[in-house]
Amino acid sequence: MLRKLISHLTKGQIPFNKKEKNGRKRDIISMRFNNQDVKKIEKRTTDEGFENRSQWLRALVLNKLDNHPTFTTDEIKAITEANRQLSAIGRNLNQIARSLNIDANHTSSPNEEMLVSFSKTINNQQSKIMNLLDKSLNRWSE
Repeated sequence: MLRKLISHLTKGQIPFNKKEKNGRKRDIISMRFNNQDVKKIEKRTTDEGFENRSQWLRALVLNKLDNHPTFTTDEIKAITEANRQLSAIGRNLNQIARSLNIDANHTSSPNEEMLVSFSKTINNQQSKIMNLLDKSLNRWSE
């Protein structure tokens, strides 16, 4: 939205290019804050799990420009772990399906307890991921 506003106000004289091919951060934008604002920024940086003020400020600006979720390092680790667990469950379900297809009499069918356990784990991981997305999307709405 900010990009559209700037583009509109400058009549397109300031183009916004996609990310550079190498993805490097080369340009610097300096900002000045009073001590009180710096303390607030540092507190939010720490409270929200960002490594430094620059990372927090960059995440804030990019989120407002692109309206996309922004994750901290810890949140990315949590999503990676949830993905790993869901992949393991998927492999287990594939093994169960394979055994059911091989065993025509279904003598080694999975029991209800096992399926309920899979379902609970999937729902738990889904909730964790949704909470992270919600936290990320609403991080800047205060």
